[in-house]
Amino acid sequence: MALFELNIYGKDNEITKKYETDIVRWGVFMQALELQDGLKDKSIIEQFKLVSAFIKKIFPDLTDDDLEKADYQDVFNTFKQLTVKANAIGENSKNATGAATE
Repeated sequence: MALFELNIYGKDNEITKKYETDIVRWGVFMQALELQDGLKDKSIIEQFKLVSAFIKKIFPDLTDDDLEKADYQDVFNTFKQLTVKANAIGENSKNATGAATE
């Protein structure tokens, strides 16, 4: 089981595709934090568009058509899972050189 997954569903709610990855680039983590902060000031439509574009960065082969067939909870859970991981990096209480900060 991959760290990040997104199921794509068919007409009868069967899983027709599964996007998976264990690797998320550093830049994507940084974008997750920026997006998380910026979503508060956006309309619901803008939020959905931004999250959709972001999810496609996690799964580069994901098409718009496939994304339309994903369950909304799966999409938002994947986004939330990534932002939780990104936020945890900052809670590590170590600076970039590895020394504890106090």
